Amino acid sequence: MNQDDAVREIFHSAMEIPEPFSTLSDEDKARIEGLMRSFEALEQTYGILPYAEIIRPMLLGKSGRYEEAFALTEQQYRNAPNWKTAVAAANAARRAGNLDLAVALFTKAGEHDPDDLTCWLEVGDIRLDQEQFGEALVAYEKALAEDGEDQWALPSAFYCRHKLGTEGNWLASLREVANQEGCTCGLEGCLTTLFGGYGSTDGIDRANYLLSKMDETA
Repeated sequence: MNQDDAVREIFHSAMEIPEPFSTLSDEDKARIEGLMRSFEALEQTYGILPYAEIIRPMLLGKSGRYEEAFALTEQQYRNAPNWKTAVAAANAARRAGNLDLAVALFTKAGEHDPDDLTCWLEVGDIRLDQEQFGEALVAYEKALAEDGEDQWALPSAFYCRHKLGTEGNWLASLREVANQEGCTCGLEGCLTTLFGGYGSTDGIDRANYLLSKMDETA
């Protein structure tokens, strides 16, 4: 296995491990420790690895080493302020529970790459979970300004508008997304995996999740 494939395998394996660390089974704790050892072994063999500024702090955070992860990403961002280092620091701050700092850093990341939508989706999700629907909506609308059909931002914006009492039947719009047929050919999933973004299935799942939150508070 070449260097890039090995790093990619570590990343995808780490993404499958749930968070936070305190909730992990002994098996998952051993898995994340093993992934860290594999990553460090690759560094010894190849030197600086691609996306190390994102993957190492993610492994540290999933290992429950939150302060270490944030200290690393903060230093990386000071040394080289860019989209990747800002996102790494934002994720480390979020894992450490500092959500306001995470929002600030995701916002900086979005400023480093104005074409990126994901940072605004992250900000929106954090603020929505905090029930700060006005701030969440602002973030989702920034994403929608770039892609008016974004399948994550669209149902999320409908939900926020409904919660804010904005004029319009936003609950019906949310249900319409939840009830759409979606792509059944499999091609859409391949394309979103390759090029990023969210497909119609993601939109359906997101809409149904948000509707379930409505049911919890009914």
